[in-house]
Amino acid sequence: MFLKKLLLRNFRNYSSYLVEFSPNINVICGNNGVGKTNLLEAIYLLSTGRSFRTTNLKDLIKEKANYFYIEAEIEIKNLTQIIKIYYDLKTKKITINSKEYQTFSILIGILCNVLITSDDFNIINGKPQTRRNFLNLHLAQENPLYIHHYLRFIKALKQRNYLLKTNKFHLMKGFDHELCKSGSFLINKRFELVDSLKSPLNLFFKEISTIDLNAKIKYFSFIDSNLNLDETIKNYLQELEKTKEKEKDFKTTLVGPHRDDFQILLSKKIAKNFASEGQKKLLLFSLKLAQWEILTKTLNLRPIFLIDDFDAHLDNLHKNNLKNALKTLTQVFITIPKVDEKYDNANIINIENI
Repeated sequence: MFLKKLLLRNFRNYSSYLVEFSPNINVICGNNGVGKTNLLEAIYLLSTGRSFRTTNLKDLIKEKANYFYIEAEIEIKNLTQIIKIYYDLKTKKITINSKEYQTFSILIGILCNVLITSDDFNIINGKPQTRRNFLNLHLAQENPLYIHHYLRFIKALKQRNYLLKTNKFHLMKGFDHELCKSGSFLINKRFELVDSLKSPLNLFFKEISTIDLNAKIKYFSFIDSNLNLDETIKNYLQELEKTKEKEKDFKTTLVGPHRDDFQILLSKKIAKNFASEGQKKLLLFSLKLAQWEILTKTLNLRPIFLIDDFDAHLDNLHKNNLKNALKTLTQVFITIPKVDEKYDNANIINIENI
């Protein structure tokens, strides 16, 4: 799997820009403000149907223009696919090999990716929602059924919370089963993912950091990790029954995957509270490399790997260790201000003022 060509029109600061990529390492360099991160953002949009910088599509349209257009040529298992994205403030149109769609979510899972930006450090330092988003996006790329259950769960949760807020408690049971059925699917898949991340997370951390500390990851839920789907649904329904009086007071649903979390541990201590900033950076890269490995095994495809502002994250020693780890991947995209060191077999893309 790799991205061969990318055409941008009226996207961020790009009026019209065509670029070809190497199937190996692509180093995107240039001065601040020339559009390095914008290029990475366009690739991420192709992969996920969303930006990693804004939730508003109109922000992606170049100033004084009234639309943006992206066209990409992708090779997957020796087959070429053409993806086109068009948005003009009113119309969203996605074309995949001449077939049109109206929703960006159709893009999830076609060009799978792993992304690292400065905001991703919130996976370790930030709120539980950031960590749940990490799990959700990974599992959405891995399994279309996860998207189905996630959307059903969110819909049931909103309806149930509305009934709690409006004191229509007698109508809640109708949504409980839907909430538990889809919510239990999410919980079980998250447990499976976190369990599969444990070994590669620790291995990559030791490889990059060269220090003998154990890195671990643990998922926290109101449900036991050893239950099958039917048992999880049964326990979920029981928990809702236990908390219903408290929920009436708080006017919101108190148990479910929307409240779950995971923690990364270093030497049996919570990394958020005890790890140094350098160790946290190494843990984040290790987690992302572990994510890439799991996606590769699950999908039998090698996802693309995106790193924004590579030079900002690590010192020279650990940066070299990471560069060695990246050589084992397939297509990698790195943004840096300038190329002042050797990147083996890299395609250097020097972006000047567009």
